[in-house]
Amino acid sequence: MIYSKFLLNLTSVIGLSFLLTCVSVYADDKRDLEKAGNSAKNDTTRTYDEAAHVKLGPTNLAYDINAQKLIDMNVVGQNGNTLGEIQDLVLSHNKTISYAIVSVGGILGVGEKLVTIPFHDLNINKTEEKVTLNLTEKQLEELPEFKFEYIGDRNYQTNDRPTTSSADSKYNVANTDYDINAKKLFGMNVVDPSGKKLGELKDLLLSKSEKVIHAIVSTGGMLGMGKKLIAVPFHSLQVNKTDEKIILNVTEKQLEQAADFKFSN
Repeated sequence: MIYSKFLLNLTSVIGLSFLLTCVSVYADDKRDLEKAGNSAKNDTTRTYDEAAHVKLGPTNLAYDINAQKLIDMNVVGQNGNTLGEIQDLVLSHNKTISYAIVSVGGILGVGEKLVTIPFHDLNINKTEEKVTLNLTEKQLEELPEFKFEYIGDRNYQTNDRPTTSSADSKYNVANTDYDINAKKLFGMNVVDPSGKKLGELKDLLLSKSEKVIHAIVSTGGMLGMGKKLIAVPFHSLQVNKTDEKIILNVTEKQLEQAADFKFSN
């Protein structure tokens, strides 16, 4: 009988010890989970550049032409006569330059109208800084007029569209794959994900395949002094057209340490 009571007491002690051990382990596990949770939370609010891996461009970067140089170039016909002037570039949703916006007609800027020309139809002469187009002045003047105010949502320019436009024409303004125009990007603030200003977008670098490969961001300095240019892969930019700002997932320190870009043309 005494032996049975001893076993019962021993079993109770062992059970109580096991229970206390489980409670202790649970408490330790809970504290570890809380630590992990706090750590994960801190990671999201700490530095965001570790996972971004935005590869900033070198000083000397291969490109065909920059957008700022292309804009304002004269557009000439095959016989050398001036047809108009490039006013802007249309960026498509797949990060290509889909169209050039050309001003045609008029005298001294009066009576001019804007038309869109497929970018691959332009023969760019960088040496003479002019663009040759295989169209006549009359053909350009007969093209549908392009108006920025027509552009709203995905139903591009369906309201007040010129009746002279042809549905199957590659110059039909209703078929323009429009995302944003280059001039709207120029001067737009570049900010980090927290909203802190990093700089301003100054230019776009274009390839021969009509792609926008890099954006040139001006950063650093005060009142224009000490500023430098950074080449940023265009696909790394998140353009917020509503707030007119560009989000770039890098830190200010990364930009300060990046190579100072130099134009080659």
